Amino acid sequence: MVKKTTFIFTLFFLFFSMALILIACGKDDSQIKIGHSGGYLSAAVYAAQGNLAANSFKRPDIQHFRSSSDIAYALLSGTLDAGFVETDKLAAFAALNGFNRLTVVGKITYPFGATVVLRRGLNVRLHELSGLNVAVSASGCVLLEKFIADAKRLGADISDIKYQYMTFDAMIPALEARAVDAAIIKGSYSVVALQKGHPILYQNWEVEPGDECCPAIIEQAALVLLSHRNKRDAVKPFVDALLSTQKLSPDQLRRAVAENTVIPFEILQEQPTPEFSLANDELIKFFLEAAKHHQDNRHKDIDNE
Repeated sequence: MVKKTTFIFTLFFLFFSMALILIACGKDDSQIKIGHSGGYLSAAVYAAQGNLAANSFKRPDIQHFRSSSDIAYALLSGTLDAGFVETDKLAAFAALNGFNRLTVVGKITYPFGATVVLRRGLNVRLHELSGLNVAVSASGCVLLEKFIADAKRLGADISDIKYQYMTFDAMIPALEARAVDAAIIKGSYSVVALQKGHPILYQNWEVEPGDECCPAIIEQAALVLLSHRNKRDAVKPFVDALLSTQKLSPDQLRRAVAENTVIPFEILQEQPTPEFSLANDELIKFFLEAAKHHQDNRHKDIDNE
């Protein structure tokens, strides 16, 4: 009985070992690994997945990350071949070791849009913002100027608003922490705000970019698709698939997001759809220059508070 049990165990061990060897041998290390942080800005990625499955080229390993910062670190460490990184974070990562091995192959653009978001549970009108703490990027930001001009045109006195200066990506967390009562955000953060239950009080998409806050030269880019320079050709089929999604209708792109996220289609219908297009390394130069000017201005604003 003992010999029989030992024989069965040995047989099972041999089969298990062979299975592991076959899996290891079948593993394809040449598969391109691409990272994105999800949400509505990934509309082209979600919509392209069907095309990627249908095409004859090797389907990439598309991985979802919690943040684009994680994607940037994965790119720098070499565990990703390509990935989408928020433009607001480019300047910080450009100073790190290994960034020179990366190149820009595309961008996702979204209208700047002057948007005032209220803290969840706060029920005030435009003329009742005076006296409240409102997050803003900088005193000379074109989004703030557009809001002030529209408020004046509508007869709302907002002269007593207490502005608090911070980066755009810090504004929604500040609302969540009740550190501010409202925030003047870029349009690209509007769906995130709505998803978290922060209502939009005011929104104007007719914003003419042209300052350090919203430079015209960067064409309203919200995300940049970075690739390792030696993987550019391998990433090209994925880029082509993203480009093909731009032929879809806005509602088709919204459906792709709604089907792959927890964002309701109804929320997406109220907002523009992001667009994907090709880009090159010139984009990084513009962002670095704009980030430097913007940081200098924000430091001045904070010093004057």
